[in-house]
This record gives sequence, C-alpha cells and structure tokens, in this order.
Amino acid sequence: MKSVEEKVLLFIAAEKLISKNDKILVGFSGGADSVFLLSFLNKFQKKFNLSLLAVHLNHNLRGKEADADESFCRKFCADLNTQIVIKKKNVKAFAQKNKLSLEEAGREIRYKLFADVAKKENCTKIATAHHQSDNTETVLLNLIKGSGLNGASGIPAKRGNLIRPLLGITKDEILSYLKNKKILSQIDSSNEQNDFQRNYLRNKIVKNLKEEINPKLDEKIFNFSSAVKDVLRFVDSILEESFKLIQFDKKGDCKIPLSLFETKHLFLQKAIIAHALGKVVEVNAHSIEGVLGLLNKKTGATFQLSGNLIALRDRSFISIKKKQTEIDKEIFIEKDGTKSVAGTTIIIKEVSKKSLVFSSEPGVEYLSADNLSFPLSIRKWKNADSFYPFGHSKPKRVSKFLTDLKLTTEEKENQLLLLNKSEVVWVIKRRLDNRYAITKDTKKIIKVRCK
Repeated sequence: MKSVEEKVLLFIAAEKLISKNDKILVGFSGGADSVFLLSFLNKFQKKFNLSLLAVHLNHNLRGKEADADESFCRKFCADLNTQIVIKKKNVKAFAQKNKLSLEEAGREIRYKLFADVAKKENCTKIATAHHQSDNTETVLLNLIKGSGLNGASGIPAKRGNLIRPLLGITKDEILSYLKNKKILSQIDSSNEQNDFQRNYLRNKIVKNLKEEINPKLDEKIFNFSSAVKDVLRFVDSILEESFKLIQFDKKGDCKIPLSLFETKHLFLQKAIIAHALGKVVEVNAHSIEGVLGLLNKKTGATFQLSGNLIALRDRSFISIKKKQTEIDKEIFIEKDGTKSVAGTTIIIKEVSKKSLVFSSEPGVEYLSADNLSFPLSIRKWKNADSFYPFGHSKPKRVSKFLTDLKLTTEEKENQLLLLNKSEVVWVIKRRLDNRYAITKDTKKIIKVRCK
C-alpha cells in the first residue's frame, strides 16, 4: 500500500504539475489542507529544486479567530524558513458591492491576490490545496445544479499556471498524516456551519453517503470525474479545428458559426456550445439546451442566459453577448453639438458651401440644412419608420431597407436614425433621405460625423 507522500508524488508526475526549478506560490490558510501542502513541498523542495512563497489572505470575517490564523501562518512559515505574504481584505464589503455570496467573493479575491503576487514575485506556478474530498463536493454540487459533463469532470489538476497537487488524496489521509507527524494546523469554525451550500453538502449529505453507502466515495467520484475528463479531452481533440472558428472579441462576446453544427452528431453540437459558453458564462445543461434550440428558430430569436447575457440566432452564426438597453427616448442634438448614443459619438457641424470638400471618410454625411429645425433627434428605428432613400422618389420602410442590406440581427437591432422632428433625415452610416440631399439650390449645409 502506497504512503500518502508516494500518492502525491505519483499524481504530480502523472499530471506533470511541477518542473525542476519552479518557483511556487502556495495558497496558505493555515488549515489542515494547506499546512499539508506547504509541508510536503518544503520536504521535497530539494528533489524539485523549488523556490517557495506562501500567501495568506485574512478575510476579516471571523474576528480574533482570523487574526489567530494569520499569526499561526506567520510563525509556521518562519519555522520552515519560507517567505510569506499576508494581506487583509474586506470580503463582506466586496460581496455586498458586487452582489456575490461570501463564498464567491472570497474565492474571487483569493485568486486575484494569488495572480497579482505570483506576477510580482515571478512565480511559475500557483498551488492550492484542493483534494479528492473537495472534488467530491464540487462534482455533486455541479450535478445538483445541472452543469452537465463539464461540471461532472470536477476540479482540474491544472489550469494555466494553477496546480492542485493533492487531488490524488483524501481529506482523511491528510488529517491522518498530520496527526502521525504531529504537525499542527488551524481549525476554521465556519466549516461547521451549514449555512453555506458546500458546508451543508459536506457535513450532511456526503457524510451520510460515506457512512451508509460507500466509505470510499471520494475515490469513486474522483475516478468518475477523471473518466469524464478523458471523454471531454477526446471530444476536444475531435473538435479542435471547430473551436478555432469560434470568434471571441475584447468585450467578451462570442460568435459561433452555424456551419460548425452541420452534419455533426448532437453530442458534438452540444460540446461546441459548451466550449463557447464556458469562455463567457457559467455552463449548465439548461443553457446548452437553450442555445441548441436556437438552431431551429428564425433569425432574431434569443435565449436568456445567466446575468445580463443572451444568445442570439443570426443569419450565419449564434452570438453570445450582453443584452443592450433599449433607447426609449429620443436624444436631442443641437447644431455644432456632440452626443454619444449606444456607443456611437455623433458630431454635427455647419460647413460653408464655398469651401465644401466631400469626404470619403466612413460614417460621414453632408446634408442640406435649409429645412432643418434644431434640435435634431437620435433614436433607434421603429417598425413604423419610413424614408425616401437617396436616389429614390418613393418611400421605403426602414425595416425593409435594413433587411435588404442583409445586415446581421445585431446590426439591425442597434441601427440609429437622425430625425428632423418626425422625419428621417439619415439612416445613420447607411443612407441619406432624398429630401435632405444637397442640390445646387442648397443654402446651408451641415456635416454629420459618427465615430
């Protein structure tokens, strides 16, 4: 039977978590798990020729108990001759400000702190003390919430420069090891409170499952989640080229070409959607099915995702983006004025007819101001809007004009109009109204520029 240390070493080797000469930042709470991790890495420091740096975050949630944890961590690292960085953050205030649970807020702050310190100190890896028992809780929580195969794959052993060397052992093995070695650790009393989802699952559900059904539950679920990871890796290898065609922009939006779904098995279609969603939003079975359903709907159909995100069915792709607020009121703009509307800045300026030189600059239009009554107004188009397209003597619905241009649903949805009272002057960036075109008899001219 392998010792706990042997199991950890074998897992590190199998997952290729540590390389020679790594500088590892260790998330160190002072609890049993992180005490084991730091002690283990310190013991095998010479084997890997490692440099170690511990980071402790005081969440300011447990008063004197949190201060005692901080003092313990400081002394523990001093005894190991390991450098430690200690920071204090008001997690409760952050949670309230960002409308997060304390668990979510603490996690977000911790990982940002780890990343910032790792970058500053030139650390090559960030190690956290997640183990098999944590994986059990994560898999069960994900399944309960309906997260599908990605959730069933559990906690990854590595993601970027983040590593979890203890996923090959259980919490009981960690506690037994520390007891035998007479290594002390701190106890977080909040772990016994069942007002957190994970605590309730650990203290009530998992405990009973181990006692009544299978004491090796952690090992069995870990094997299951590992098998799911293998399936997902295989699927990723099949869809590697398809994934490259999914477009992501700086705003975090993405576009999935509809061509990627042609002739593919339903399972692979769902995998494509899961991959795209995973980059921008939490993935669950409901969201995957909702986006999948858009494939058989008309252009313009949407599906509400979590937060302020929607999936939109367009002519040639499905886009995942933030839901934009509609402009319900007209925005007014004076002559020689500037207004920003829905991400577009519009500038109006009167120009001399004698010195007029037409520009080919995109988003620029020149129009007759003889019949304009300032202020003009700007708003999104409505179904009843019509205008006389430049070069035409008959009116046309704006909706029909935009459809004929074969614009994407998003482009149509965000189209702005410049209006003189109730008349369309310019379908902005698209087409001028014939009634406001410059002629030889025009006396006043204005230049409208969009940027």
